[in-house]
Amino acid sequence: MWTPRPALHAHVILYSPLHRCYARADPTLSRVWVDAPIPYLGECGFLLHFQDGCYHLESSTHCFLSHLDRLVSQPSTQTAFHMQVRPGGLVALSDGEGGMLYAQGPRLLLGLGSSPHRGEEWFILQHCPTWVSLRSRSRKFLSVIYDVEVYAASEHLTPMSLFQFESDNDNLTLQLRSANGCYLAQRRHRTVLANGHPLECDTFFRMHWNCGRIILQSPNRRFLGIAPNGLLMASVTIPGPNEEFGIRLANRPFLVLRGRYGYVGISPEHDLMQCNMDQPNCIHLLPCRQGIYHFQAQGGSFWSITSFGTFRPWGKFALNFCIELQGSNLLTVLAPNGFYMRSDRSGTLFADSEDITKECIWEF
Repeated sequence: MWTPRPALHAHVILYSPLHRCYARADPTLSRVWVDAPIPYLGECGFLLHFQDGCYHLESSTHCFLSHLDRLVSQPSTQTAFHMQVRPGGLVALSDGEGGMLYAQGPRLLLGLGSSPHRGEEWFILQHCPTWVSLRSRSRKFLSVIYDVEVYAASEHLTPMSLFQFESDNDNLTLQLRSANGCYLAQRRHRTVLANGHPLECDTFFRMHWNCGRIILQSPNRRFLGIAPNGLLMASVTIPGPNEEFGIRLANRPFLVLRGRYGYVGISPEHDLMQCNMDQPNCIHLLPCRQGIYHFQAQGGSFWSITSFGTFRPWGKFALNFCIELQGSNLLTVLAPNGFYMRSDRSGTLFADSEDITKECIWEF
C-alpha cells in the first residue's frame, strides 16, 4: 500500500478551514487546542516526523501528540498516525482503527473521535511561517498602536509587536504583515502605517543586511527610520544607525535546516554534523544579540567548529552564529569563523564560503 509523504518542510502548522483557527500546543496542560486565529506563537508549530509508514507530531517543547489526546514525552505506537490526503494540501490523521483526529468540545480540544461532522477532520498542512520582532536603536519594539500607526515605543513584546516576514526570494523585497492582518505600507508624508493590502506596491520594501541587523528601503527609495516622536517613517536617503533594526525570530525556539542535499543533523556513522539527513535534528536557538544566536544541540551541548570549517555538536562553550533572512523561510548562517555555512555533496556541513551561493541558502 502506498503511503503519502508530503514534500513539505518538516516544520508545519495545521489550519482548520471549518473553525478558521490553527492548532496550538499547550505545554502547561499537555493538550493541543485548535484555537489560534493567527499562528504567531511558537506553540503553533509542529515537527512532522515520518517513521515506518506513520506520522508523529512533535510540539515546540518536544512532546508528541498521542492517541490519548495528550502530549507525551516520547514517540511510540501511541503517537503514530496514518495520513489521508486531498487536493489543496488537505490532510486527515487517524489511528488506523477508525479514530480520526479533529477538534472537539467547546474549547476545541484536538483529539481522536469516531464521528467528525462537516469535514472537521480535514486540516490544511502548511509550512510554518516566519514571525519576527523588530527593535530600534533605542531598543524599543516596533508596535502597531491605534489600529494602524507604527511606533518604536514599547519595551515589552506584545502580539502587536510581531510581524510575519514574507519575502520574494528572487529580488529580496519584503512585506511585513502585522497581527491585525494588514501589511506595513508607505503612506503620505513618508509615514508607514499598518493598513496595506497584499498586492499593493507600497507594501514592498527592499531589505539590506548589516551584521545581523536589517535595513528597510521603501518604494520611494528612502530608508525606514524612527522619528523623534517614535513614529516609523521613510525619510532619509542615506541609512545610518537610526535606520538599522534588530530582528529576532519570534515563533522559532529552534531551527530545522534543510539544504540542497537534505536536513542538517547528527548521524551515528559520523562525528561531524551532516547536511544530507532524511530526518532533521533541532538546533535550539539561544538569542545573544539582535541577529546573533548560540546554537545548542538537543542534548544541551553547543555547536563547535573545527579548524577545517566543520561542526561537532558537543562543544562546551557557546559560539556566535549570525542569522540573516534571505526570503520566506530561507536564511543564511554566518559562522563564528567568518564564513557562511554551506551544504556539501559529501554530506558534511561546512562553513568555508566567503560569498552566498545556492549551497549557503537554508530552508527553515
